[in-house]
Amino acid sequence: MLNADVEVDRRDFTVRASIAVPPGGRLALFGPSGAGKTTILEVIAGLAAPRRGRIVLGERVLTSTSPPVRAVPPWKRRVGLLRQDPALFPHLSVRANLAYGGTVGEPELAEMAGVLGLGGLLSAMPARLSGGQGHRVALGRLLLAPCDALLLDEPFTGLDASLRRGLTDLVAGLVTARGVPAVLVAHELADAQAFADRLAVLDRGELLQDGPPDEVVLRPASRRAAELVGYLGFVPVQGLPEGAGLAGIHPERTLPGAHPDHGVVLTGTVSTRRPAGAGWEADVRVAGTVITCRLPDRPPDGEFVLTALDPPYFGPDGTAVPAPDRRPEQGRGQGRGQVRG
Repeated sequence: MLNADVEVDRRDFTVRASIAVPPGGRLALFGPSGAGKTTILEVIAGLAAPRRGRIVLGERVLTSTSPPVRAVPPWKRRVGLLRQDPALFPHLSVRANLAYGGTVGEPELAEMAGVLGLGGLLSAMPARLSGGQGHRVALGRLLLAPCDALLLDEPFTGLDASLRRGLTDLVAGLVTARGVPAVLVAHELADAQAFADRLAVLDRGELLQDGPPDEVVLRPASRRAAELVGYLGFVPVQGLPEGAGLAGIHPERTLPGAHPDHGVVLTGTVSTRRPAGAGWEADVRVAGTVITCRLPDRPPDGEFVLTALDPPYFGPDGTAVPAPDRRPEQGRGQGRGQVRG
């Protein structure tokens, strides 16, 4: 079990985080650039000192600012850290780089090289490798090292989509099989969701929400958390417990036409439209604001009706509130209301 409860002073804000990752657990720290995600990894790895905090890995106290004060040096923590830069040793072959982290037998090394698609490159020097190959060598070195926890700082940034998916699945499977806690830092929500069984949303050093990825995305705890996980519009609604409020509109949670039993029916005007993969993305002006939606077909000109599927609702202070109750007199078909532009 990895437990970290720390406060770290930065130039413009203080990073405050309390996380717990069980053996085999996979936590993703997600948020914008500069939110403090990497700082949390560096504190756990022993590369940065907290102003206040305690870090425990298994039965070992790695950091404690309260008596008895403790600060285990990085090389004694048995914590593996993988950064965006593979940082291979340029004078060592791929085989030697892979084996650098500990005593590794040739059969285990060869098996890892095969899984990573490096079997034919064991004698190559880092200068001959592509960027993707270098990332795989660094990943293999980390996975072959004797670690009690894995920290991954956007390790797959810059790799093509298929390679990124393959490596993400590989690491997630090994974390589960070996029963070690793992923490991934991600800028892209899709990367975080693909890896993690828990998602923590971080903004300017504050943990806004922590929970299963689908729960965080579908039920954000605040408007700011909703913005960070992809909600691109907020429309005014009535009937909330605190009166007026906002419904959050996620582009991927919209459906053409009126489906009041499934959410909020929106009527607006398409302002822009653009192809998006096999479908279309459109900006629709509704009730004085612009929302973005992704649709299977090209939206028409003029008035456009769509439904926001079971959206989250936020009160005047930006915190999540329960959905408005259906009034008995509304009857079937009125759902949770309509908003017109």
